[in-house]
Amino acid sequence: MTASNTNPECLPVEAKLRHTLDGRLLKSVFQPIVDMRSGEVTGHEVLTRPIPGSGFNNAEELFDAAETANMNWEIEARARQMAMQAAGNWRPGTLLFMNSSPEVIAHPRFAQSILNDLRSVGKLTPTRIVLEITERCRDREFETLPHSIETLRETGFQIAIDDVGAGTSGLNRIMTLRPGWLKLDRDLVEGIDQDKIRQHMVRFLVYFGRMSTIRVIGEGIERQEELDTLIELGVGYGQGYLLGRPGEPVERIAPDLARHIRSRASKSTLVQGHVPERERARVLARKAPITESITRVCEVATMLLHDLDHPGCIVVDGGHFAGWCDRDSVLRAASDGRASLPISYLVGSNRAAVEASAPLVDALDLAASRTEHTVGSPLVVLEDGRAVGIIPVSHLLKAASEVCRSSQTRGVSIVGVPGRVRTDLYLGELLENAPQDRYYDIAFVDLRSFAEYNHQFGYELGDQLIHQLVGQMRSTLLHQIDEAFLGHVGDDQFIIVAPNGMLDANLESFLTQFEGTCGLKCEQGKSDKTIPRMGARVMILQRALPFCRATQQIYQARAQLRLLLDRQHAEPQMPRTSQVVRCDAATLLAQTEARRASA
Repeated sequence: MTASNTNPECLPVEAKLRHTLDGRLLKSVFQPIVDMRSGEVTGHEVLTRPIPGSGFNNAEELFDAAETANMNWEIEARARQMAMQAAGNWRPGTLLFMNSSPEVIAHPRFAQSILNDLRSVGKLTPTRIVLEITERCRDREFETLPHSIETLRETGFQIAIDDVGAGTSGLNRIMTLRPGWLKLDRDLVEGIDQDKIRQHMVRFLVYFGRMSTIRVIGEGIERQEELDTLIELGVGYGQGYLLGRPGEPVERIAPDLARHIRSRASKSTLVQGHVPERERARVLARKAPITESITRVCEVATMLLHDLDHPGCIVVDGGHFAGWCDRDSVLRAASDGRASLPISYLVGSNRAAVEASAPLVDALDLAASRTEHTVGSPLVVLEDGRAVGIIPVSHLLKAASEVCRSSQTRGVSIVGVPGRVRTDLYLGELLENAPQDRYYDIAFVDLRSFAEYNHQFGYELGDQLIHQLVGQMRSTLLHQIDEAFLGHVGDDQFIIVAPNGMLDANLESFLTQFEGTCGLKCEQGKSDKTIPRMGARVMILQRALPFCRATQQIYQARAQLRLLLDRQHAEPQMPRTSQVVRCDAATLLAQTEARRASA
């Protein structure tokens, strides 16, 4: 029997791999990676699959065989070439995520090989390529990896660590390789909506990423509850069957799902807290030249020589931020033989950026965390992922000086929502800027018998009850209310601002849920004393805006609502432990004025 007639499955491993390569029996499929704020497709991960006739039943068999036969280089090289050829026709700015084993990336020829492949395509730049370091790793290979990664990063490629939370993708690897992306393993994502430990771990990684200019992707999202939880935790990007199965590349996901993502992201941002405009990063931003990644180095150098006021330029790809190039690097490259290269080849690892809406404190933390050779570069300011300007180091130093001198304490309260000072600032801005043709309700929420509960059962259980109240206000009372604000104005007292009538739909569910929580807390704190009658008190000032003209009026109205509530519930015993009172702001203010006039 000749080799051509032999069943491929009967061939030795190396021969089967050669048969697959020679016969081009591989195909590329692509799975979308979605921005979890806008619902837009950020990029695609390429997945290489064997096709019938190769002798391999699936990708795992293929790559296991390649590792056994020491043919990872050949198989991955073919996979890269196929993926880059396909991505050359994508919309500008769309990223290509490609898996690479540490053994291959660490090879001395890898950087030059992938650059040659990229140049043969002609339409791609390094800033659009994200190399995912996979779990196929042996200790002896890992030792040479950091140098190879640094070389690739300085050439403009982006680096991701795959399967974070599983196997060897641990903190040591993250600290050593300094990636630009972390991909959370499916083990962390599966059931995260029902697992507080997973949530705490992801919350830590998101915060770490924000302070280190690392973007986080949640992989393996299969349920809407998982998606919603990841958005709430601040995970910036998502991937999984819910968002799109592997197949042909797509430019957008299902419209209903994209709208849902935008709605959830908007709600998450609004409810987590309000930062006054004067405390946001955008107040320090100044304009800077912006150029597309395919622009030649010589053209950018000419532009910078004609405008000596700018320290460099922002590089974008299809409008999306790709990196920063300082003036000296551009001028040096223009004179040393790199003048004809696209500017994206000079970006390197200089991608420090901050969202325009971020607190100034976050911008300062980010600037302070940079390495010595990049600390002098400005921070790029982004608005929904698109560059709008820069914050020079001099402006950052001035902001740091003002923070040091300031005695203001405007942090969030211990329950993770804005405290009294920030709440009052928010109310002041809303009173000043709210449109006159839109009505807003203001609800005051506190607890019945909370002081008595603290006295009998201790402050630890009391604090737990307060945290539970905040969690249930967020998840139930404010559910699907995209435009809402939640503030903590002291002790067990909270304030909610929402469009007129929106709170009514969820109020009954919230009260029932919280009363159940009160019962459990009382069971935990059993004593011989009489258990206090616990529940929530909700006082809703309907159409508070635009009828209230000052913050003081709002708090005065709260006192009037409390008197109404006390009178309403003084006589018969209510069947439930929670209390609710509603009053129209115009009516209440008119009654107050009438009493004042008669007095």
